[in-house]
Amino acid sequence: MQDAVNYRLTQLAAMPVPATLDALEADVFATIEKNARSRMTSRTIGAWSVGAALALGLFGGISRGSGATPAQAASPIGIDAALAPSTLLGR
Repeated sequence: MQDAVNYRLTQLAAMPVPATLDALEADVFATIEKNARSRMTSRTIGAWSVGAALALGLFGGISRGSGATPAQAASPIGIDAALAPSTLLGR
């Protein structure tokens, strides 16, 4: 068994290095740099999106604020609170 393994390893060592492996390190570092730029771009776009959403919300809130009407008190029985039994008893 060891002789067959040693024989195959000797054959593998004698083979020439493929040309595609020469540029492997440069390709790996280029891919790492590209991914880092992509992440930075995503963060920048995300920050601008959050800022735009906040600005739109503030602008929408300010422009709607001038025509706001006061809220009416809610009645638990679904009718006008002035006609509630507790208020009619005091009359």
